[in-house]
This record gives sequence, C-alpha cells and structure tokens, in this order.
Amino acid sequence: MLPIPDHVAVIMDGNRRWAEKRSLEPNKGHEEGEDSVEEVLEKALDMGVKYVTFWALSLDNVEKRSKEEVEELMDLFKKNFEKIREDERIHENKVRINVLGRWKETLPDNVVGSIEKAVEATKDYSDYHLNLLIAYSGKDEMLRAIRNIVEDRDNGSEVTPDLIKENLFTSDFPEVDLMIRTGGEPHNSTGFMMWDIADSQYYFTEKLWPDFGAEDFERAVENYRKRERRFGK
Repeated sequence: MLPIPDHVAVIMDGNRRWAEKRSLEPNKGHEEGEDSVEEVLEKALDMGVKYVTFWALSLDNVEKRSKEEVEELMDLFKKNFEKIREDERIHENKVRINVLGRWKETLPDNVVGSIEKAVEATKDYSDYHLNLLIAYSGKDEMLRAIRNIVEDRDNGSEVTPDLIKENLFTSDFPEVDLMIRTGGEPHNSTGFMMWDIADSQYYFTEKLWPDFGAEDFERAVENYRKRERRFGK
C-alpha cells in the first residue's frame, strides 16, 4: 500500500451547479463550498497530508464571470482570509498559507491586502502548507515560466526540468501525488498544474464540491493508496 500522499491538489468543481439545482444564486454555492474547504483541510491535517492545493478561482473566471458574481466572490475571499488569519487550527498546526496566481494583478486592493496579511501571519510555518490558486491558469503559469527562462538565457544556463520547476508558481512545493476533481466532469482545465501533475494519480467524483466532505476526501486518499504508481513505465 502506498503511503499517505505528500501533496494533494483539488479542482473544486460544482459550486454554481449545486446552487442552480436548488434555485439559489451562485454565491450560495460558493459559500457552501467554503465549508467543504474547511472540512477537507481538517481531514487532510488529521491524515498527515503535508501539502493541500485548492484551485479557488481561475484566471478565466475573473475575466468572464458576471461583475456581480465576481464582486460577491471578492467579498467572500476578503472575509475568509481574515478568518484564516485568526483560525487557531492554522496556528496550532503551523500551516503556512500560500496564494499562487495573478491575484495581485487582478483582485481589488482590499482583497489583496487581506490575502497578504494571512500570508504574512503564517510565513514562518512549515509543518503543513495550504496552497490556494487564485486568478490561476495552468497555461498562463507555463507561459510565465518559459518567458522567465528565455529572458534569463543570457547567462547560458541549460534548460532542465529543475530550471522549469524553479520558474513555476509552485517552485517551493513537491509535485502532486493525487489530483482530485469533483463535479462529475473527468477532465483537466486550462492545463491545471500541468508540470506538477505529470506523474499524478487522478480521482474523479460525481459529487459537486459543496457535497464533498471529510469522508469523501479520506475515501479518495485510501483509493490512491491502493494503487501502484508506475511513473510512466
């Protein structure tokens, strides 16, 4: 049996569909989805998963969702990062908060400020890592890495896997062991963490994200542990 994965990444799909099925506004689905984040994170800590990455908001959604929905999401982000900063469980478990993507460029100043305070409050922790992808696209991440490498080519450095990893948003994190996608649509989106999931195991579930809880996360991890990782062989 495989050990507990070091790094689990989650594509949290289904908030809007969850709300639509109940004739609710999309924001209600996002609110319920945040409860699932808390529940899953707590289970991950209990199980000893060192790195958990949640895709909280795609770059595409920032640009294409309705102004009203985006504004409601910004209010939720601000509120929840303030909550995270004060959460005793975060500090007791020494969980470092990392936020990756183009959030500084695309989010309102007050939301950026809340995120920066949460990051600052946990910057010295290293036992566990909660990574949140905000205004993120896998294609954008790879383009950014390639452009950085091209700009630095004057130093004559050889392009290696290590050099590519150094230029990713996730340069400080291990590659993903298990990628979970909820929502019943078994596919990747905009090259989600394409470098880091190259050798990952995938787990797809029909459950919409707000219905995905601690038991579901544990089931996904135990399913992963029963597999054999071949790493392309």
